[in-house]
Amino acid sequence: MLADLIPSSDLVYKDGEYIYMENMEEINLEEVGIRLKRVFLTREHRIRKIDIRLRYGGQDRFLFYIKDGIKDDDLAQDFSDAVMCSLALVYNVAMEDHPAAIVAPENVIRKGKIIKIEDVVGAGGIGNALYFRVTTGVGVPREVLDAVWRVVPVVMKNKSLMEGVHFYRESILQVYVVDDDVFEIMFNNSDIPASRAERVHIETAYQNAYKAIEAIIGEPPKDERKLRTKLLQAGINPDEKVGYELYGMTPGKEALIEKLKNMQQTRDKKVAHGKTSAPRIIGCCEIKDKQALARHILLTHIDQLILRGETHIN
Repeated sequence: MLADLIPSSDLVYKDGEYIYMENMEEINLEEVGIRLKRVFLTREHRIRKIDIRLRYGGQDRFLFYIKDGIKDDDLAQDFSDAVMCSLALVYNVAMEDHPAAIVAPENVIRKGKIIKIEDVVGAGGIGNALYFRVTTGVGVPREVLDAVWRVVPVVMKNKSLMEGVHFYRESILQVYVVDDDVFEIMFNNSDIPASRAERVHIETAYQNAYKAIEAIIGEPPKDERKLRTKLLQAGINPDEKVGYELYGMTPGKEALIEKLKNMQQTRDKKVAHGKTSAPRIIGCCEIKDKQALARHILLTHIDQLILRGETHIN
């Protein structure tokens, strides 16, 4: 199975050619019965012959093996989903296409590390959907991948967490405001989205961020004491100060429980219903702030599950 991840390259350019370093990565995720091996996807038979002009003709990939070589399409798809959602959570990167597990028979791996593109895509060649699927990906720094491999087994073994990271991924697919854009927003006083389409996207993103939190703690109780209990049970400090203060953006840093209560009010009044008497507009900084809240709750809960050793299937 080929994952849509391109790790930091081990290709080194020397004496007019690219040489593949021998420190091949193997990652064993024993908790979920998956072993990953780094491979090189290329049109060439030998990596050493890749000319500088063709350096984009080959790309690093991770091939993953299921324990004991069993072909299990459901497990493979779950793993692909968990990887891409964990990447979205750790790195705030989400590819528009839903991840797909692609079967690559072991006999197509040449010299233990090279896979020719045509061996994967078959006779369809350039132009078919599978070709574009296996030749596109996202570059990921090594330290991000290390965090992804730490998160994936926990996500796969925890149903509610899997749902939560899927909701978070869908949220940032709809709308994601990068830090640099906050400066433009604040400088131009343009926090309010200009079009109805943008406002609808933000509402959808807001709702999915809220669902990500619900997946971890359930529907946040209106009673503050009960809400505190729910957060503490998930390993989350209700009084921790969270939020952004980038370029003076609001609402800024607040106690987590206050930020969550405000999010619940906004969701109930503006987002959860197709028709409402409340003004519907949610600003770009507001969605960025609440996505960060959802992300913080998910990552903190994951850390607590790992710390407690509570990574069992539920």
